Amino acid sequence: MGLARFVASQLRKPSGVVGRIVARVLNRGNAPMNDLTMKVLDLAPDDQVLEVGFGGGDLINRMAPVVGRGRIVGVDFSPDMTALCTRRFAALVRSGRVELRCANVADLPCASAEFTKACTVNTIYFWPDPVASLKELRRALRESGRLVVSFNPRATAQKLPYTRHGFTLYEAEQVHALLEQAGFRDIRMVEGSSRLGPFVCAVCTK
Repeated sequence: MGLARFVASQLRKPSGVVGRIVARVLNRGNAPMNDLTMKVLDLAPDDQVLEVGFGGGDLINRMAPVVGRGRIVGVDFSPDMTALCTRRFAALVRSGRVELRCANVADLPCASAEFTKACTVNTIYFWPDPVASLKELRRALRESGRLVVSFNPRATAQKLPYTRHGFTLYEAEQVHALLEQAGFRDIRMVEGSSRLGPFVCAVCTK
């Protein structure tokens, strides 16, 4: 396996010692996108929040002080990231304010209409069936619940050589169309910028 392909596999599903390093890198690299995701989520203290693909936990760490009376549920495809963040947020897990589950976005381990807000950062590239996964996120949201899907558009993502391996890259209008197909409404694209280049937070409502 070449280096670029190996890096791509670790970004999709971090594991082992390398996975722990990747988690720290993701926490730093995703910081600008996480900042804007937080802003457009418009969290309230009582929100019930779902994050898909929490990785090293940077966004959970940002959300927890705001969602003081509510709950944050993180779902990640990687058992190692689930274990890492269970240790990192041990006190919040014990208190019931944070729950971490190892699962796939296509089959979320949650009840219908369980959450008021949901988000996912830099994961849509890895979903085999994005419409089905978005429909699953819609199922998990309450009526009028908000979803934020944050991603690097093609021109930005292509600057990284490993995105040629196992990534499906999207333009903003393609993600808009996927959200429409999944049944979301009030879709808007909020643009941000990182050192890598422009990124997009797609904001929509059930």
